Amino acid sequence: MIIRPDAVVLPGGKMQSGLEICIEDSRIAEIRPWRSAERNEIGLLLTPAFVNAHSHFEYYDLMGRIPDLDYWRWIRELTRIKPSREMETVQQGALDCAFANAATGIAAVGEWSDWPVSAVAMTAARLDGRIFQEIITLNESDSEEEKVAACVVKAMQASRTTNLPVHPTPHATYTTSFSVLQESGCSSQPQSIHACETEHENQFFLHGEGVIADLYHEMGIEFELLGVRALEFLDLAGVVRKGTQLVHCCAVDADDIEIIATRGAAVAHCPRSNRALGCPPAPIAQMIRAGITVGLGTDSAASSGAVDMFAEMRAALATSALVDDPLSAEDVWMMATEDAAASIFLDREWRIEVGESPDLLLLRHHGGLGEQIARGSPNDVVDLIRL
Repeated sequence: MIIRPDAVVLPGGKMQSGLEICIEDSRIAEIRPWRSAERNEIGLLLTPAFVNAHSHFEYYDLMGRIPDLDYWRWIRELTRIKPSREMETVQQGALDCAFANAATGIAAVGEWSDWPVSAVAMTAARLDGRIFQEIITLNESDSEEEKVAACVVKAMQASRTTNLPVHPTPHATYTTSFSVLQESGCSSQPQSIHACETEHENQFFLHGEGVIADLYHEMGIEFELLGVRALEFLDLAGVVRKGTQLVHCCAVDADDIEIIATRGAAVAHCPRSNRALGCPPAPIAQMIRAGITVGLGTDSAASSGAVDMFAEMRAALATSALVDDPLSAEDVWMMATEDAAASIFLDREWRIEVGESPDLLLLRHHGGLGEQIARGSPNDVVDLIRL
């Protein structure tokens, strides 16, 4: 196969015209100047396919059903509604979400799962990636050991319906016990954890106060006050390590960022969801300068709305402007492609380079990457080429 687009997005977000990409045996065999004036890809841009660094297919049926609320009230409402749904409805929503990901040019996903629906959906839509099977020890009736064992069983069941890796992983800083976090920190397996989404977490771990403390008291759960920030709490448990993806990281400071960078953890940034729930704008440019790998994620349609990676990229640019530390279009394109793949620990190098095998995406060409982001939509997706 030879692809001769108007332009190609090369590693680092560099766009170059006049190149043809030769593919043999599912790998990029050669990148060279056009050798023919005849092209089937006139007016098109070739890029590594998008990668969704963080998603929840199982909430797709809740899109538009939860009112606009602040983060904490929204989470409590989601928790209330979640178990009342029918499995058939959740499964169909997950399938619809998986195909919506493919329709916006996404070829791989870091998918979060509780209900047994993600593996079937990802397989049906031919999506690559990983499934993170969530462990919550906070609000269940079984013992901690039984909860972890049940999660492992769910992961094994999911792995039997897909060839994708499935990993039990702690849900969040305050929904999983310290002992389970420590076990996860000692593991060599990839993991993903919701972390530092709001200042509520810092308020709880620093001072033992706020809505999370109120929830613990309401449920009769005792906790030891360590007097540290939420990110430091995860670091004490060993969770902040290579092979860990920290999801959100909105309420982090310079010291937190230094810890993440030093430990080699990655970050998933979900700007539309964060904005909808009133989370602090995440200091993503600062993270990138510190050497942290940051991937772009759509989170759940219940908070972000319709699956649209172009809208997510625009939101990332807008969020960075709020903290007066703007990202470039190249930064954001990398966050949606090469860096997103690294943030979910894909076993393929996700860049257009000789010898590599990223899935590829042909888009209608609007100009530079800034124009592609500003004017782009799922309607621009012409072909998703799976290598």
